[in-house]
Parts: sequence; C-alpha cells; structure tokens
Amino acid sequence: MLAAACASNPTATSVDFGSGVRFVPVVADSLDDVGLGSAVALTADGLPYVTYFGFPAVVKEGEIPIPRPIGSPFLPGVLLSSVDANGVWTHGAIEQAKPKAGLPSGITVPFGPVTTENLQLTADDSNGTAVTLGSDGTVHAAWTMRDGVYYGTTKADGTSTVQQVFNYGTAVSLAGPISAPGIVLDAAGNPWVAFSVLGSDGLEVHAATLTGSKWTDQVVATSGPCGGCPEPGPTGIAVLRGNPVVVFGDAAKDSVEAASLQGSKWVVNVVDTRAQGLGLSVSVATSGNTAYASYYTGHGAVRVALLDDHAPTTMEVAKAPNPSPSKTGNSASRTAVAAGTDGTIYVAWDDETKGLQFESGTDTFASVDLGSTAAGGLHPSLAASDSGVYLSWYDSVNQNLMVGVQGDVQNILVANPPPSIVPSFGASGPANCTGKKAVLDVVAQNTAFDPTCLIAPASSPFTINFDNKDTGATGTHNVDVYDKNPADGGTSLAALVPKPGPLQESLNVGALDAGSYYFQCDVHPLQMFGTLAVVKGAS
Repeated sequence: MLAAACASNPTATSVDFGSGVRFVPVVADSLDDVGLGSAVALTADGLPYVTYFGFPAVVKEGEIPIPRPIGSPFLPGVLLSSVDANGVWTHGAIEQAKPKAGLPSGITVPFGPVTTENLQLTADDSNGTAVTLGSDGTVHAAWTMRDGVYYGTTKADGTSTVQQVFNYGTAVSLAGPISAPGIVLDAAGNPWVAFSVLGSDGLEVHAATLTGSKWTDQVVATSGPCGGCPEPGPTGIAVLRGNPVVVFGDAAKDSVEAASLQGSKWVVNVVDTRAQGLGLSVSVATSGNTAYASYYTGHGAVRVALLDDHAPTTMEVAKAPNPSPSKTGNSASRTAVAAGTDGTIYVAWDDETKGLQFESGTDTFASVDLGSTAAGGLHPSLAASDSGVYLSWYDSVNQNLMVGVQGDVQNILVANPPPSIVPSFGASGPANCTGKKAVLDVVAQNTAFDPTCLIAPASSPFTINFDNKDTGATGTHNVDVYDKNPADGGTSLAALVPKPGPLQESLNVGALDAGSYYFQCDVHPLQMFGTLAVVKGAS
C-alpha cells in the first residue's frame, strides 16, 4: 500500500488505478527541501520506511518561509517516514536540530528524534543515508556527515538514539572523502556499517560492528593513492550465508571488489574489472544466499553483479553516461538494486542526461515507465517484497521526497497526514466567497494565492489568469480547479501544468453549473488553495 500526505484530514481514500502491474509514484514528503540521500527498507508486511536528509528551504529576502506543521521535525535533520497498514504516512526524524527558541512544550515528533544544538548538517557536507529493519521493528540507520559516519536507531512510538561510528578527525565543507555508508544486520541482530575513506595514503574500506554497547571498526581493504580518481562511491554491505561481505569500488584498480570475513580474516576478491563502482548499491535476496550490486562502470554503462557461493557474474543493464567526477557527496550520481521473490532484478540510476531511469529483468533488462515524475530525479533507492518493489528518490526540481511502487496496484490508498500532525495553513478560502463581479485574476507569491476567492459566471466558459511571481524550484506552482476538495474525493476539472515562475498563464475552464468549487496548487496543496464561486449572472 502507498499513500500521499497532501491534504488536511487524517483519513484514507481508496483510489482505483485499475488492475495489473504498473508503477505508481506519490509525493511522500514536500515540506522544505527534503529527500536527499534517501534509502528505503520494508517491513515483513511490505510497508516502507524511508530515511533521508531534510534542510530548510532557501527563501529570498522578503519571502515568507512555509510554516511547518505542528509535530513535524525541526530542520536540518536526518528524517524518517513510514506508512502504516491504513496507508497513512508518518513523518518524523532520528536526529533533528534544536530550534533557537527551544523545543515547544507538549509537542512530540514521531520516532522521538535526538535533538542536537547547532546540528552541523548541510546538503553540501553530508553524503547519503542507509536503513535496515530488525525483526523486532527497530529501525537501524547510518549516514555520513562532515566529520564522520553516524548510526541511529528508533521504533514506531519509540525514542531515537544516535552514536558516532567513525570520526574523520576534521570537518569537511564539501562531502566526498567519506563515502555514503551501507548497513546490514547479522544473524544475531548486530548492525554492521560499511564505508570508505579516501586520504593522502589512498583508500581505506571500513566495516564497523556494534556488539553490546561497543563499536569495533576494522579496515577490511586498502588501495594506494590515485591521482585524478573520483571520490569513493557508496560502500555496500551484505550478510551472505552468515558472513558479512563489503562491496566497494576501487578506482585506482578500475575494479569492483568484495571483502568477505572468513574466520578472523578479511579476504578481498575482484567482482568486476573495468568498473569503477561509482554510485554503488548492494541488496540481498530474501534467501540470504545471493547479493546484488549495481554501479556505474565509469566506461559508459550501468552493470549489476551477482555474488553467491560461485564466482561473481556481471550483466550490463544499460548504456549510461559516466557520472561527473566533479560531483561529490549528495550531488554524485547513484544506482539502486533489488531482487523480487520471483528472481526479477530491478535497477535504478540517476542518468545525468535523461533523469531517473528504472529497468527490470533477469538476463536482459527492459525499461519501467516512471512517467513525468522522474524528471530531475536523484538518489534512487530500492527495496522488494511480495507486495511489490518500492523506489524512493529525490525530486530535485520541487525538492520533494518521492516514493513509488511497482506491482499490482489495485486499490492503492491515497491518504492524508497522520492525526499527530496538524497542518499550519497559510491562506485559505474565505467562508463567504460570492458576489456578482467576476474575479478571475490570481497571483502566486510567497507560496500563497491572492486572492483566495475567485468568482466566475455560471453556464459559460471562462478563463483564469494566473500570475506566478515566485521563482526557482520552490516557486513551481499551478492552478487546478476541482469540483470539491480532493481530500474529500474531488475531481479535477481543469488544470495547468506545474511550472516554475516568474510566469503568466491562462487556464480555460468549461461551463460550470452555479455552486462552490475548489482550487489549489498541486505542488503545495497545504499552503495554496481557495474557493471558486460560480455565480449565476456574474460578469
């Protein structure tokens, strides 16, 4: 089940998408700049938990920041969102910044985040999250910040903990020397966190594990200095037949390699040659006997490797341009991989020329249609279960977290925010919206409509003149006219395509019967909405 948190009442509405296997995306989180470095994991029931970074949206001088709902986490933060069996999203955090005014009393944030004063976390100096779920429902997450690698845990209705796994010794202003981490649980439920560190002496690949309250960090592989090599890509980790296996790219050797713990020693083997392992991702089949690694080769392709008790096998998924070596940290290209219970392999990557790509197959791969929502998509992450394959990514245009499901999606739930979150609305439709004088000019500015009462003549076509004065990604708006609030099952009657401003457009609306209608911005439905009064005799 999948849900979209974009309306005011905490109830779920069943939407008939027909039958058959298809991909259905939703905006999972849209307040401020959210979704960078996302990672997704599924419960035993196939419900997703997604970790990702959240940052305050940049507003220009004179602009008013979008108010955040009461009970939502304070930014910047390491955010966590989940969906329950009723299709309702819960938005919380593992770690959040302490607001300057202090924490408000009597307000709880889902997942009980650790609150850190002056949290040093920006989009430029962080480098991805990773997440896995324990059999007891515990969420285990890892992420890279400016000074090292961190690990956090929480539960639904629980309290978070945060520990530093690795201290880099200094703080970087631009991410890159420390890779994005991978995380996995061993048979005893102990977490393992893998990451790579690039220094003057070359590359060190680390695997750290927590037993009791103590972290043990081991260097499992090294590589010499490499002038001109890119910063290390994400480091993956899996547990195969009970043993941890760390998968990483070695740019100096132009190879993807795997370090396996055999007894008390780490043994390194080559997985693929002529492959730099950029944007690497690792996942494990439900059997626990096969791991999959996807990556950019750095030679014009995306490949996937299968690791089991035989020699690794590799397959080309698609031709793809090489990631830009100048892009590091959260700006660097990523791939994602997961395998369905039927053996189908799913691979996603953020192609710098085409946007987000998604393919599936076994020996050969075919494209999965993501629709227009994938334009500008970055940082894909995949997880699979019997109920379907979930894909999360960052919408860089609208700065939103996106989550989609590929599967038989009959009766997907499209739900509203959970009861614990009370939206703090901006402008809203007036209680008395009527009159005989037509009002059909509407302005979008500072993420608000003015006016919020439009008046149109009944039984005649009319045109709404839309002036979007906002700019940039956060200034992407549209006007969508509904017969009633879509939260109550309303149907769109006429709409403009969301576009960034400044821009002036006209929306032609067919003849409507006299009555009260609803309009909103589909990108910012919680902040931008109003009433359209269709009045007999208005002119």
